[in-house]
Amino acid sequence: MQPFIPTEIFVEDSVKDLNTTKRIINKFPHLPITLVNDASEIKFPTDHTQAKKQLFINKLKGELLKSCQGKGDVCCLYHTIDLITNCHLECSYCILQDYLKNNPIITIHANIDEIFDEVRKAAAKEPDRIFRIGAGELSDSLALDSLTGFSSDCIALANEVKNIVFEFKTKTTNIDNLLKQKHKGNVVIAWSVNPEKYIKTEELKCDSLSDRLSAARKCADHGDPIAFHFDPLLYYTDWKTEYTKVIDQIASQFSTDEIAWISVGSLRFTPGLKKISEKRFPNSKIMAGELFPMSDGKIRYFRHIREEMYKYLFPLILEKIGKVPHYMCMETPLVWKNVFGHIPDHKDVEKQVARRFI
Repeated sequence: MQPFIPTEIFVEDSVKDLNTTKRIINKFPHLPITLVNDASEIKFPTDHTQAKKQLFINKLKGELLKSCQGKGDVCCLYHTIDLITNCHLECSYCILQDYLKNNPIITIHANIDEIFDEVRKAAAKEPDRIFRIGAGELSDSLALDSLTGFSSDCIALANEVKNIVFEFKTKTTNIDNLLKQKHKGNVVIAWSVNPEKYIKTEELKCDSLSDRLSAARKCADHGDPIAFHFDPLLYYTDWKTEYTKVIDQIASQFSTDEIAWISVGSLRFTPGLKKISEKRFPNSKIMAGELFPMSDGKIRYFRHIREEMYKYLFPLILEKIGKVPHYMCMETPLVWKNVFGHIPDHKDVEKQVARRFI
């Protein structure tokens, strides 16, 4: 992974005295710090590549604990918190390029105590429920961890709140802080995986598959439950051969009981991403695939393609890796029925995925 080194730092006045802010700016003593009164002063539509060289530290406002965005799909009732917005890694298919086009500057939210309080409140309201919570929706969970140290804060929260399972989801090997921490077994370290051949062309600035799996091995040896996300699946002519290789690599390095869950999800993105991706990644072949606008507003592979991939990969995962909790991410009820023979209730999916923590 290429490290993130900002060219300039902006700090919202309301967070200038918070510990998180001080911790970050102290790592760049030679960079000028510009105080701003309002985020709108610097967060506006601009060149995405240039914006990702800048850093803004601010206070996250609005909804601090969010439910998964799989509306209309069969959902595992996952929750997310946004500690960071945007990512310095460069994946050609990344939906953030469109979703954050009006405010693309990399932003770290310093008011983590307020964010964590929302988690505590939600968990306290339903003490018999296991809340799966991640910080990887609007950024890679660990890409900036050497800068923020947020993993230590999140593990402390998991140690405090008994009925949460916290997931770090990453495409990096940035695990040094994790290996220094101890937790109660309710912290999952997860890697998004794709064939090495696809990573080289579509997941730029990310670590290689072999390096990701080596990092996962270190975490498993440390006693951390690990997880893998085959997401997004990319439908190239050699997809069966290439994804079989990935499954074989995982099966050869990890035992079934070391893996908390495996998810599988196909490529999906907003209509606006196509032009952005084609401009920023002219060598990518993704947008030339058999993609079609769906009723949820996203562009996806045709349903028969998605089902073909799922029906091939799930049996292979269970055969070679073992009977680990598994699910499809952001898929329609019809696809669930055609792949698994039934349409599960959301709570059933949640219990199936989190069964080792119940």
